Amino acid sequence: MEPVSDSDLDFRQTLFASYANIAIMEMKLFNANSSRLRPSHKETLYLYTIWSKNGCTASDLVELFDSSKALVSQTILSMEEKGYIVREKDPKDKRRQIIRLSPQRLEESKVEMGIIERSIRQISGDYSKEEIDKASEIMLRLTETMVNVTMNDAKKH
Repeated sequence: MEPVSDSDLDFRQTLFASYANIAIMEMKLFNANSSRLRPSHKETLYLYTIWSKNGCTASDLVELFDSSKALVSQTILSMEEKGYIVREKDPKDKRRQIIRLSPQRLEESKVEMGIIERSIRQISGDYSKEEIDKASEIMLRLTETMVNVTMNDAKKH
């Protein structure tokens, strides 16, 4: 394996800073409104996964988080009781249940999505649409590769 370059280290630091900045934004929003839902760290990870993975199932969460079916089921039940998610029969396969964000959670996320959209608009004057699209592509490819490498490494051990 070749040595890590300074630019690779900067990119890695930027990735971690990005994750931290999103977490800071969320905590500020949670703390600003005591009536707003306050999911745990694990529930937040599940919510992001469910939101970003169209057609997400409990089996997907078991595989992605390398967790037991019982623990995922317990977390899903808790999240459903809190009103974070809803489960629906998969129209293509009635044996499967699709997990989606609840209307309540989608409504609460409007504040967060508004902040993200305003931030994107604010920086869009500094970058072309092509540059923003390329940055989005790079970030998604990097993070998907990180998940795939992690899952492949786990299978080897």
